[in-house]
Amino acid sequence: MADKKTVIFEGYSKRLDVFVSDELENLSRSLVQKLIKDGHVTVNGKKVKPSWPLTAGETVEITLPQAHSQTKLKDLIINDGKDFFALIKPAGMLVHPQSPVWEEHPETVFSSEETLVSVILANPPKGFDKTMPRAGLVHRLDRETSGVMIVAKTQEFQAEMIAAFAARNVHKTYHAIACGLVPDDEGTIDVPIGRVAGGKIKASDVGREAVTDYKVLERKNGFTYIELYPRTGRTNQLRVHLNWLGYPVLGDWLYEGATAERLMLHARRIEFTHPLTGKKLKFEAPVPDDFLAAWERVTKK
Repeated sequence: MADKKTVIFEGYSKRLDVFVSDELENLSRSLVQKLIKDGHVTVNGKKVKPSWPLTAGETVEITLPQAHSQTKLKDLIINDGKDFFALIKPAGMLVHPQSPVWEEHPETVFSSEETLVSVILANPPKGFDKTMPRAGLVHRLDRETSGVMIVAKTQEFQAEMIAAFAARNVHKTYHAIACGLVPDDEGTIDVPIGRVAGGKIKASDVGREAVTDYKVLERKNGFTYIELYPRTGRTNQLRVHLNWLGYPVLGDWLYEGATAERLMLHARRIEFTHPLTGKKLKFEAPVPDDFLAAWERVTKK
């Protein structure tokens, strides 16, 4: 059952968000405003704006988000260990809410759309430390990208893996369908990227270092099936680099790729040395059926 609180407002007029912030002292004003906008707070049974001026006698009902998830975490996990688990993130799912509020108040992940974090927190695996920062995340994937991810169960493993990513000791392999025929069988894209005016991330001389190695797996009918090996981990790096090269990812509406059912970018493999045991590990996510179907569709003559 959801956690509900009903209060009859008394006293002089007050903004609804101010009143609720006073009632829920552990939540920030911005989070309270979001709860109100999402309909988790009503006045006399009706949804109103955060600025609603309360008057004496009005009934305020606050319903805190319930820990639930449509997706079952067990259906995503491919390896469940002592210090971490490996899973396959579906395309179209955000890793975490876009608002940073969730990092201080993890319970708020259930107040918006389903994310990987809400799936994890709704039914955490055995040994998972719920007090960890960022719900155990050590890296992320774009919403549109599918594929393998590692999530920490302990704070020690989380800290060590974050350091391993920063030191570039984690090796990732991606598969993509590129629009056009990439001419070289293999190569390296060494082009800085950064956020420019308007917020878009693109190749920029004043951006941060970004390096991607690649190898062509197949060319057919004006498209290229390509394998990518990012040395750095910049936001949208692979999408930006392929667009800069002149061969954007199929389905990448942001970087001028041809239309498709989804972004055809998949995190195929991740390899690293366990920071606490020294064991070399490798986890793979099979290429999804919709990805393979897209390749078949665009290359069919």
